[in-house]
Amino acid sequence: MENKTTMFQHTMTWGAITGIALIIYTLILYLAGLTFNTALGYVSYIILIAGIIMGTLAYRNKVLNGYISYGNAFLTGLLIVVFAAILSSFFSFILMRFIDPGLIEQLVSKTEEKLISQGLNDEQIEIAVDRMRRMMASPFSVILGLLGMIIVGAILALITSAFIKKEGNTFERDTQGV
Repeated sequence: MENKTTMFQHTMTWGAITGIALIIYTLILYLAGLTFNTALGYVSYIILIAGIIMGTLAYRNKVLNGYISYGNAFLTGLLIVVFAAILSSFFSFILMRFIDPGLIEQLVSKTEEKLISQGLNDEQIEIAVDRMRRMMASPFSVILGLLGMIIVGAILALITSAFIKKEGNTFERDTQGV
């Protein structure tokens, strides 16, 4: 009896691979003292796109015999993102809450500088900074990080699916074994 990989198993594997790659990249930035470098932060999107593309292509070529609809390509990419986001968000929370709580203060300080440069008054800045501190210290930050990454990932999966889909001639495919 043939043991066929399900979409769920495949996307969980590729989500774990992508999530671990994101965690390693986050650790590299942290150890280099570049955690809040905006330009280097965009590399995370490249890692996410690579995970979506490689995982969806692997599913199309190895599990679905070289064909995948746009909808299945999107769903595959989205599930990869969901699993990667779960790992990445929990790691970020652990990093900021337990490994180096000082990162929260660094983030608050950078945000405060940005708000000052935008011309907000002291009372507005104090309210925004207080809210940010409370949110970053709570487990709610995991949910926000997770949702943010899933939204971005869904958009990326929509775009990449257009290039990965390969429908082929369904009649010809269905009658090949006859």
